Amino acid sequence: MKSRFTPALAAILMALPAAHAQRFQQEAMLVFSDADYERVWIADANKASILYFETEQGVDSKKMSISEPQSIWLMEPPEYTEAMELYQGRKYEEAREKFATVREKYKKLITLPDNHSSLAAFYEMECLRKLGMLDELAEAEKTFLPDDRNSLTREHHLKQLDLYTMWEAVRVKEWPRLELMAKEWLEKNIPGYQRAQVGYCLGLSLEGQKRPIEAINAYNIGMTADTGASERITSESALNALRLYQEDETVKLAVKLYGTPDEDPDSSGMLKLREAASLASLYELTLGGGQPLPASAKGLLKYKDDSKPKPAPEKEEGEKPKEDPKKKKDK
Repeated sequence: MKSRFTPALAAILMALPAAHAQRFQQEAMLVFSDADYERVWIADANKASILYFETEQGVDSKKMSISEPQSIWLMEPPEYTEAMELYQGRKYEEAREKFATVREKYKKLITLPDNHSSLAAFYEMECLRKLGMLDELAEAEKTFLPDDRNSLTREHHLKQLDLYTMWEAVRVKEWPRLELMAKEWLEKNIPGYQRAQVGYCLGLSLEGQKRPIEAINAYNIGMTADTGASERITSESALNALRLYQEDETVKLAVKLYGTPDEDPDSSGMLKLREAASLASLYELTLGGGQPLPASAKGLLKYKDDSKPKPAPEKEEGEKPKEDPKKKKDK
């Protein structure tokens, strides 16, 4: 009896390799000891076991208890590498989109330690934070599952997740609560980039409570804790401090009296004016991350070096210029 090779059957057979190629799997290393490990492709996982193939094109899957290997090392997918390169290049909008794609593609493995779906979700939130998109960050937090958090093993990742509570207080402008949280965080041992966040948020809380001098001191933490590497935090801390300096009444008076007989070089206003001038100069050099100093702050630069000759006070009408004593002696 002859087999019937119908068009319908042909379509099914042609579709089989394509379907096989589309199956989800991620390359990994199952480590049993220092000298015993196995390269596999994991297709699924839960808290009890993993489903895997022994070869990339394998047909028969195997199941293993999650506790059998000492550790499971997931190989970094190329699309995750690309997203991280964009992130490190400060292209946060593009990185955010790439991380969102990785998040969905590798979601089957969110119970595995440091899986790339959970890591991608974490860095997608970091992109939102760095872009100042706090409403979107609040929404993204809702989709970050307990399994995601439990899968992260690095301490700085976990601390950053805890810091999102502080950023939520910024979003809703709960200034007294934010102040308490920020001061508690400053007493902890945290990396520089996180300390910069805390200083910046403390500055916002103090400014929101009409305490400008304290706010400037807090913004200094935001500018210096990460040696300027946290570009947005550093820049905004500097700009906020410059604005507060310019709004200070004693600074306004020092500007008005600068170069006149009534100027007091030791007044608090003059001291703050010099601080503002130095900060404006530093913003142009490093703190601004290549961004120009706002026009509203450019006028501060002329007060940076107080050793420069000051403009002579205007002479009253009819007043004769004073004769130089040296010239009189020469005569």
